[in-house]
Amino acid sequence: MELAATAAANCSCSRVVYVGNIPFHAAEDELRSACELIGPIRSLRVATDPATGKRRGYAFVEYADDETARSACRNLNGHFLRGRNLRVGLAGRQGRRRRSDDDPVGMEDAVHAACLVSGKPLDSVTRYLAAQSTRDLRQMMATLEGLDSDTASLLKEHLPGLATLMEQAKHLLDMAAKDAAATKEARDKKRPASVCQPTAEASNDYRAAKIRKMEHGGNFKSAVSAAGVACF
Repeated sequence: MELAATAAANCSCSRVVYVGNIPFHAAEDELRSACELIGPIRSLRVATDPATGKRRGYAFVEYADDETARSACRNLNGHFLRGRNLRVGLAGRQGRRRRSDDDPVGMEDAVHAACLVSGKPLDSVTRYLAAQSTRDLRQMMATLEGLDSDTASLLKEHLPGLATLMEQAKHLLDMAAKDAAATKEARDKKRPASVCQPTAEASNDYRAAKIRKMEHGGNFKSAVSAAGVACF
């Protein structure tokens, strides 16, 4: 079975769009009506703060198929609602475990990227990209984007699938960057904050104590203790 024909089945998130910049005073029915301008929707989930119940200003909308979802990204993005322009884009897949830049991106991500391109990606291209690492993709894109316009146009003319390949590769690089950022954010949250942080005044006292110790041969530890460190 062709990958292009089964991409939507393997990548259900291609039917879900993220709708942001929603006015807090807009009713849910108003948002639903705006989204239904594109086509029937299967579900609408407005994000709220679990502690307060207040809306967070964004929502996830599922359409019947990926074509309608992509149409929403093109035609609903910038739609004026209650004084704001909505921001609409494909919601994207769930976060993945961070891989090394030298590991293959894998078939699952390559199929997801195939769902996002505007053209019809070739199965051979999807399989090729799945076997490439993030580092390989960066190098490939740097080479292709570094070509002069005449050479690039000539290549795209003789290689009809090149433009789609480049778009698909860009999506894969964007996905890798988002995964890296999410991993870093999660790591930073787990990292314990420093218990004691010297204030600017304490730091100055510390340096002064060190100078006094050097000049007078005093007890440096006692001098530091007298200077004090602010803890919070």
